[in-house]
Amino acid sequence: MMSGYLEVMLYLFPVFVLGVFIFLLINENRWQKKIIAFDKIIDPISPVQLSGNERTGTGKTHSPTPTSLEQTVSWRHPRIQKFYQKHVLPCEKILSVSGYLSPVNSLLSLLDTHGDCPSVIQREQDHEYQAVANVYDLLAKITLMDHSLNVAEQMIAFVLKAKTRDPEMIMGKILVAALGHDIGKIPGLMDGQPSRKGDHPYISYLVLKNVILTDVSPQHEEILTAVKSHHFPVQEGFTHELRKADQAAREMESEMLSMKEESGSELMRIMQEQLFYEVRNIAPGENEKKKGKIPDLLDLSWLDLDEFFQRIEPEINRVETSGYFRAFSMNNGLVYLMLSLVSETVIHLAKQTNHLEILVDADSKTKKRSIEYTIKTMLAEKGLIPSFIGKGFSGARFALIDADGRKKKVGIYMPIEARAFSKSLADLDNKKNKASVINEIKEVRPLVGQKKMISAL
Repeated sequence: MMSGYLEVMLYLFPVFVLGVFIFLLINENRWQKKIIAFDKIIDPISPVQLSGNERTGTGKTHSPTPTSLEQTVSWRHPRIQKFYQKHVLPCEKILSVSGYLSPVNSLLSLLDTHGDCPSVIQREQDHEYQAVANVYDLLAKITLMDHSLNVAEQMIAFVLKAKTRDPEMIMGKILVAALGHDIGKIPGLMDGQPSRKGDHPYISYLVLKNVILTDVSPQHEEILTAVKSHHFPVQEGFTHELRKADQAAREMESEMLSMKEESGSELMRIMQEQLFYEVRNIAPGENEKKKGKIPDLLDLSWLDLDEFFQRIEPEINRVETSGYFRAFSMNNGLVYLMLSLVSETVIHLAKQTNHLEILVDADSKTKKRSIEYTIKTMLAEKGLIPSFIGKGFSGARFALIDADGRKKKVGIYMPIEARAFSKSLADLDNKKNKASVINEIKEVRPLVGQKKMISAL
C-alpha cells in the first residue's frame, strides 16, 4: 500500500514542479512585457541631463543657474524650447527645491519625442473619442505636444488672471498636471500591458504615478486625482481647474482651425454644448444638504470588499426579460450600480457571516440608506468613487442618453471605477446584448444641482 502511494507521489511531483515552472515563466514574461512597454517611453528622458536638478544621495538639492540649464537642455521642437524658456526657467530654482523640475522635464522630453501624434486617439473604448468622433479628423490636426502646451498655458493664464499670491509656488503642480493629463495618448504606450480601462485619463494617471511622480505627497495625490478625473463633470477644486483649461485650449484650437479655413464650427458647437451641460451640473450647496439628514456610518469593517465586488460583478450588464437592469458599465471607465443592489448585497453577506447588527431593521429605508452611504464612503477612501459624488451623498441621478441624444431613462446610481472589478472593462462590455436597452446607452449625464444628488431619500 505504501509503495503504491510512493509511486503516485513520485509521478505527481514532476508534474507539480513543471506546473510551477510554467506559472512562473508566464508571470515573468508578463512582467518583462510591462518593463519593455514603459521603457519605450522612458528612454527619451535619459538624454536630457540636467546637471544638479536631481536630488543627490545625500538628500541635498543643487539649484543650477538659468544659464547652465540653457546650455544643457535643448529641445527638438522650437515650441517646447520657447515654452521652457518662458515658463520653466524663471521658476527653475523653486521647481528644483520642490522636486518638480525633474518631472516637468521628463514630461517635456516625452512630448518632444512622442508628442507629434494626434491629440485625440481613435479608439472605440476611449470616452473622449466617443464624444468627438464626428470631428476626429479635425482634432487630429492638433498634436499632443501642442495641446498639452496649450493646456499648460491656459492654466498659467488663469492663475495670473486670478492674481494668485506667489503663483510660482504652485507652478510645478500646474505644469505636471497640464503636461501629463493626456500623456496616455502616446501610441503604443501600453503595448504588452493592455489598458484594463481603455480610457486615456487612467493610462495617463498610471504613467504619472508609476514613472513621473514616484514620491508620495498630498500635492501629488491632487495631481493624480485631477488627471484621472479630468473628463468627469467635477465643478470644484484642482480637477475643475484642469478641466477648465482643457476646455479653453480646445476652444482656442478650434478657432485656430477656423482661421485656417478648416471648418472648426462643428468642434466649437460640441465644446459649447459640453460646457452648457457642465455649467448646469452645479454641485449642491449647503441648503440642499440640509434638506435630508446625512445617513449614519455603520461598522462594516468585517466586510470583504473583494467578495462584495465578486457578488456584484455578475449583475453588471445583465438585463432581465422585462428590460430591467441594476448595473451597467460605460466606456468612461465607470460602472453604475443601483443603490438597492448595493444594500441588498451587503445584507446578503451579513446573513452569510452572521452579522446580526446589520440585519436588524434591514428592511427599513433608513438602514438601507446607511448601508449604501457607508459603502460609498469606504470606496471613496480607496479612490474608487469619482469626486463629483460629494461628501454626504451615496450617489446621484443620471440621465441615460442614446445615440440620438434622447433621454432613455433617469435613474439613481452609485458610480464606481471599473478597475474595482476583476473583469476588464472590455470583458464587461462584451456581456452587453446588442439588442438590449443597455447597448443603446451612449452617454451617462449626471443631473447634479437640481435636487439630483442623493443622500437620505
